[in-house]
Amino acid sequence: MITPQTRLDADNNPSLYAGVTRIFTEDTDLTLAPRKWPRQARSRATVDAILEATALLLEEGKSCSTNAIAERAGVGIATLYQYFQGRNEVIAALSRQVRERLVHTVASALVTACRQSLRDGLRSLILAAVQADRKHPLFAVRLDEIEAKLPLETDHHRIMTELCAVVTTFLEHHNVALGRKAQALANDLCVIAGALIDVTRQRTTVIEADQLDRIIGQLMAVIQAEKKLMRE
Repeated sequence: MITPQTRLDADNNPSLYAGVTRIFTEDTDLTLAPRKWPRQARSRATVDAILEATALLLEEGKSCSTNAIAERAGVGIATLYQYFQGRNEVIAALSRQVRERLVHTVASALVTACRQSLRDGLRSLILAAVQADRKHPLFAVRLDEIEAKLPLETDHHRIMTELCAVVTTFLEHHNVALGRKAQALANDLCVIAGALIDVTRQRTTVIEADQLDRIIGQLMAVIQAEKKLMRE
């Protein structure tokens, strides 16, 4: 299971973007990095307000200009620019918070998944992955659209590495594969699952139970094919 670099208490934070596992820190080499990292409680609260305002504007389909974000957050535009160079940097910070939350949610589902059958456990992990999107589908779609125009590939690679670590542990626990074979299969499953989820969301926005079951069925087919190859 992954070992988070820093733990944050988000259980009492109902915000759309609330992060728990800090993968992105001040020491991380980031594209579109914040101009200034918050260190004190008051400055962290200010940045939280800015990111929450951005999330709400995306959810509501409204303009996400820096002026609109600052107004919604209840801060002056000069305050926003203390921490972020512009709108893209705000979106990048929000994206990182959302992805950190994704990793935490999936990792938290691992204990339950390891106690279940292979199929049910896989379903628990995928359900955890789409949980936030199901609560805020319009936000997820709009964030994805904006992210696609930003150079955040390295961020996404870091998140994929963390997710693959969770799936590797799951596969090893169920004796599907071990070591490098488990890592390779986990990578395949994460890539395929991500593609299937994205395609499904493009069609319906919200992933319903029957669509989730189809995704699980396709992933199980990949696992069974891999197990067959290892037996030969």
